[in-house]
Amino acid sequence: MKKTILIFLIVILSTTSTFSQDYFIADNDTTYCQDLAYSTTSQGYLKKMSYESLDGSLVKYEKRKKCPNVTTFHIKDKTIDRIPLKASKPNSYVRFISRAVNGKIKTYSNASSKAYSYSIGEEVMGEYHYTIQMPDGKFYDIRKKKNMKKYIIPYLLECKEFKNQYKGEFKTAEPLFNKTIELYNSLCQ
Repeated sequence: MKKTILIFLIVILSTTSTFSQDYFIADNDTTYCQDLAYSTTSQGYLKKMSYESLDGSLVKYEKRKKCPNVTTFHIKDKTIDRIPLKASKPNSYVRFISRAVNGKIKTYSNASSKAYSYSIGEEVMGEYHYTIQMPDGKFYDIRKKKNMKKYIIPYLLECKEFKNQYKGEFKTAEPLFNKTIELYNSLCQ
């Protein structure tokens, strides 16, 4: 009997620790739910969205005009934000991209590719976006040296704790830059 109760408790504890609460933010209002799913148009705007509300009812939006104005999804411990497709054109097309680094400063990376087959082989084409969102809400393309020199590095060096602790170069390679931003976020509030 004791073994049965112990096994039952272990099963319950392990299932509750793997449960992740989904939610989305639309018009500064957070909606908690389960089984959240969405799809977008080629311009990045929501065209379909469905979820199970906390009372168990299924909610579906089937048309772009009916979908809520979602800025953030949180699905299975992943935070996905609506950001400009091109950092230099914030009022143009958008994409929903998961955060690579979360905090005061956020980074996003997204690679989309498609393989095209020809009679002589296959070619992969696509786009790679690596974007930073500064605390003022502005987005910059991290890969552009002008953005690094003019906006990003000067902002990072305004924080004395970061300036004293960070002795490396400012590289735009994704893993190294993300570590730099994580250090900044941990030192500078």
